[in-house]
Amino acid sequence: MIEIFIDTDKCTGCGECIRVCPKGPRIYRIVEKNGRKVAEVMDRSFCIGCTTCVTACKPEAIRLERGW
Repeated sequence: MIEIFIDTDKCTGCGECIRVCPKGPRIYRIVEKNGRKVAEVMDRSFCIGCTTCVTACKPEAIRLERGW
């Protein structure tokens, strides 16, 4: 299983992770937290570990780790 971590202090809520990920709308959504828009993981089970979201994230707010 892939673990997806989003640093909400770095995330700008731009939605690029959703746009570039092959499974984006099933994994991510944009929500408002503390008056700011940020990405949130809805269902990590769809993640195929391609790291496209990590590469596309300009503020480097997304990190993937393989869970055992």
